[in-house]
Amino acid sequence: MINLKRINGITLSVSDLDRSLKWYEDKFGLTKLYDDAPNSNGVVIGKNNIELCLIPCLNDSSNQLDHAKYLSIKTLSFEIDKKDLLQVENEFKEDNDIIILDSHPKYKSRIVEDPDGHAIELFVNKVWEALQLSKTKTPH
Repeated sequence: MINLKRINGITLSVSDLDRSLKWYEDKFGLTKLYDDAPNSNGVVIGKNNIELCLIPCLNDSSNQLDHAKYLSIKTLSFEIDKKDLLQVENEFKEDNDIIILDSHPKYKSRIVEDPDGHAIELFVNKVWEALQLSKTKTPH
């Protein structure tokens, strides 16, 4: 068995690299770390050991994403703090169809979309949150 340490990077197909760079920086503070491999025209963005590779992949003739040529990821999930979860609806005002999931026994989450329609799930671990709360109430 191979012991995985962390996800180093996830590659996303994007229709407008500049728009996606701005969106990920504005919403999550992810900034350009370096250019991707030669001939990909992509860039790697990141922060706090999170790296995403954004690759522009338009079909030259139709100006549409060529999903037959490039694999696409449907959902990215990021754990966040409770205070940040409370800010999601305010931070993503332009996203008028935020999905709110609070009934799961382990997670509270909000799902928004990036400019290319990738679902971005932002979640708080209820179990971890309860454990941290009980630690603050326990006298030492």
